[in-house]
Amino acid sequence: MSAPDDLDEDFVGRCYTKARRAPLVHGVVRSVNGGPNFRLPFGPYTLTQLAAIVLSVALLVLSRPLWGGHGLGDLLVLVLVPAGAALAMRHLHIDGRNPAAAAASVAVMLASPRWGRVHGRPLRPARTERDAPRVTLAAPAAGDPLSPARPPAPVPQRTRPAAPAASALRPAAPAPMASGVQALLARRTPPAPTDLEK
Repeated sequence: MSAPDDLDEDFVGRCYTKARRAPLVHGVVRSVNGGPNFRLPFGPYTLTQLAAIVLSVALLVLSRPLWGGHGLGDLLVLVLVPAGAALAMRHLHIDGRNPAAAAASVAVMLASPRWGRVHGRPLRPARTERDAPRVTLAAPAAGDPLSPARPPAPVPQRTRPAAPAASALRPAAPAPMASGVQALLARRTPPAPTDLEK
């Protein structure tokens, strides 16, 4: 292991994050035949701005019968609307990104599978079981063919020490319960008042 004295004293760290976030811009249209290049007026423009200019000019030309017919005013509209669209695209940022990148991410999100992907394949979650256990809260009638042959055993209840006067007011034995849920519900409800309490 080398000693700290062997290390260089000047450590230089470079970060290119800001440069990578700078948008790619175009200010010149290169000539195909080797002639002079065409410089874009008021440029350079990002790809989003160029797309907004081309799209707005195309929409204005196609919809000219609706808004056109004013002579020099048509030329003014044909210049100002694309310039306004380019200016809006320059200053409009959605979550720190240009609108084209935000729209592309929304399109990818909408086209992706609902539950995402696992190892490149769409995830299909297992179906949940539809059959849930059923609990009957009412005691079956005596003539019911589905009732058990013998009555259910009563659920033991906790005994509380009570005053002798209060024990005389309570019924002697609880009614038979069909399930543990009924026993819990019976414990929860207060006893019905007797004729002596009224």
